[in-house]
Amino acid sequence: MKHVKDLLEAWGNWSSSRIGTEFKACWPLCQQESDSRPWLSDEEGRVVDQAVGSLKQYDIDGYKMICLHYRNHMACRVIARNLKKHHSYVYGMLERAEAYIAGRVHDLLEAA
Repeated sequence: MKHVKDLLEAWGNWSSSRIGTEFKACWPLCQQESDSRPWLSDEEGRVVDQAVGSLKQYDIDGYKMICLHYRNHMACRVIARNLKKHHSYVYGMLERAEAYIAGRVHDLLEAA
């Protein structure tokens, strides 16, 4: 399995370029040959999306940080500045959320 940060980076690219979840994607929609951003297949994307979605039930702040950092490609220091918090606060929140997602992805893949 990929490292959770790599998986979330690829999920962020996958989810931010989706038009809607009801249609199967034709990937890569906007990816150029020179584009080296990581991407997920729809199946992988749905697994990670389900794990990220379940985080929202337990840790809404962690969920928001994951979306801001990985989907919106916002730097941790920018998030911290907007929240008027120290950047170590954001790093800690992200680490906790990433650990939760890694566990959920593992559980979801085990169940499949």
